[in-house]
Amino acid sequence: MRASKSRGDHHHMNWAKKADCCNTKNRLNLQYAVLALLAAGALAFVGGAIRSVRAADAQKTTMDGVYTADQATRGKTQYSQACANCHMDDLSGSGQALPLAGDAFTETWEGQSVGDLFDLIHNTMPQDKPGTLSPDATVDVIAYLLQFNKFPAGSTELKSDPAALKNILITKKSNEPPKQSGRFEIR
Repeated sequence: MRASKSRGDHHHMNWAKKADCCNTKNRLNLQYAVLALLAAGALAFVGGAIRSVRAADAQKTTMDGVYTADQATRGKTQYSQACANCHMDDLSGSGQALPLAGDAFTETWEGQSVGDLFDLIHNTMPQDKPGTLSPDATVDVIAYLLQFNKFPAGSTELKSDPAALKNILITKKSNEPPKQSGRFEIR
């Protein structure tokens, strides 16, 4: 006599197959999740390394001598031709043309990047012919502005590379750690 399967046994067998199927899907999902986590971890590591390199570049400031004296001389010529009509020969500004020297320059640009200054000059100046300065002429003018504002010159010219310019901070603050006086006090 054949044993007949009861309806409960049949239902139980289908449930077991479904559970086994779900376990397989869960294992696959778990494997994909582990792979995704490993990939995300690798990307985070690489991204962190890239940010570390960028952070090292971002440490450069206008106090580090980011232009040359020759470049500033070329910039003075460009400034005289394209900027002095509005901003004056002494960079004092007039009317709507802001001053580009002294405290007015420092207060406006302190903490911003040379790239920000480049973008403004290159895209909006001169006011009567915006965007007519070449990228090289623009960095030459910036070199002149930096020299006029008593930022130190260096041995390498300022390049018109947007990424590099974004990593140079305009500041009058030194990037060097404070020097120790050599004296020790006991309190």
